[in-house]
Amino acid sequence: MSLKKLGGETIVYGFSNILGRMLNFVLVTYFITRLMPAEEYGVVGGLMFYTALLIAVLVFRMDTVVFRYASRDEYSAPAVFRKAQRVVTVAVVSVLGAMLLFAPQLADWLEYPDRVVYVQLVIFTVAFDALSAVPLARLRLEQRAWFFVFVNLGNVVVNITLIFLLLYVWRWNAGYVTEHWGISYNADYQVGYYLLCIALASAFRYVFLLVDGLRRYGKKTGPVPALRTMLNYSLPLTVVGVAGIINFLIAPELIKFWHGGSVTENLRYAGYFNAATKLAVFLNLFITAYNYAAEPFFFRQAGKDVATADRQIYADAARAYAIVATLASAAILLFLPWLERFIDAEERAGLYVLPILLAANFFFGLYSNLSVAYKLTDKTIYGGAVATVGSVIVIGGGILFVPDYGIAAMAWAMLSCFIVMCFLAWLVSRKFFPVNYPWSRIAIYAGLACLAVYSATLFTGQAGDGAQGAMAVRGAMFVALMVVFWLLERNWIRSTFLNGESG
Repeated sequence: MSLKKLGGETIVYGFSNILGRMLNFVLVTYFITRLMPAEEYGVVGGLMFYTALLIAVLVFRMDTVVFRYASRDEYSAPAVFRKAQRVVTVAVVSVLGAMLLFAPQLADWLEYPDRVVYVQLVIFTVAFDALSAVPLARLRLEQRAWFFVFVNLGNVVVNITLIFLLLYVWRWNAGYVTEHWGISYNADYQVGYYLLCIALASAFRYVFLLVDGLRRYGKKTGPVPALRTMLNYSLPLTVVGVAGIINFLIAPELIKFWHGGSVTENLRYAGYFNAATKLAVFLNLFITAYNYAAEPFFFRQAGKDVATADRQIYADAARAYAIVATLASAAILLFLPWLERFIDAEERAGLYVLPILLAANFFFGLYSNLSVAYKLTDKTIYGGAVATVGSVIVIGGGILFVPDYGIAAMAWAMLSCFIVMCFLAWLVSRKFFPVNYPWSRIAIYAGLACLAVYSATLFTGQAGDGAQGAMAVRGAMFVALMVVFWLLERNWIRSTFLNGESG
């Protein structure tokens, strides 16, 4: 199984996520940052953090459990899918049912006391997204790539359509709608409309996946691993998932509570930080696509006998990742004068943290490569420990330094977190699954990207970033960077991707 195969799967399995999130970025972010004030956008960011956190808990990493056991000949894949889905369903019904009962208290705790319905809508979104996790993992394991694309793009299209209808068509035709249908538009409820769109789109996707699963497998049974075996494997990975959400998305909440101003002022700064992360999403798109393909690929690559697995492909995967990620990071920074136009002028106040956030995302991608060691060797307890250390760094850094240094402290805390996690994961890899990673080459790629961005900034500083000549210089610098990368790696790229070999 070649690295060329992984590259192909990255493109296909990540296509829906990349296109979907780009549509969300170009359309939704463009409209929302102009429609909502910064403090309202901060509310959205905070609620999305709790959404992602709950999903990570409720899924209990049953998606990775599916990769681990449904790919083995000794188990029935349909039976593994069904058992994993039952675990998630029980968790969703019990936990979220209780949370719905205490939604007013949760809203008070989150400091949204007059927005209880926001919390309720988030709970429903969490339920449908959590219930969709195992069916989506099933599609990836079965290599039903285009159906995976269809389902996820359908979710995005429904979401964008509803946002356009509720936040724009209804808003600008409020008088007509009230007169003919008796429904009034509430301008103070824009976040609520936005969250309703997300919940309905999530419900659409889950129903589609449910119908597909019933049609494809019905009630097929067979041997499955014991529930205790599945939970012993997944529990540390759940810690990893929760910690990962904290490390990436807790920043707006820490800013909201610790920035030092009033709640409204702090939410405005949280909105600035969220806007910067929206531009970093272009790098995160590639990382997410890579992870979509890499996890099932690495399990199939290792097979039943991890000890005899070809480990060079894991080093080559890290090498390919570093090339693409450094080029993507450089492109975002070089073309920032264009990209920032997708964000309202007020929201651009926080873009000075973007280079730090890109570096943090880059190290997170490296960590994803290194984490294969504990997943393949069933040493998931080490993954939980590494992720917990990362969360301590992010939370501690935010609490200690955000009051004095603002959102920059939050960005540096995230970068420190992922650097430390990379180092610890590398130590775990050396012990249980040694791989000869090309660290010197990765450092060269990063150094060249930094040099290109710094040089372009130096040359265009006096002309102004938005000037036509300045953008030409930035474009030329990016082309030069790609040429240098090609000259350095042309032989390896040809042998690995064009000839289908790995190494």
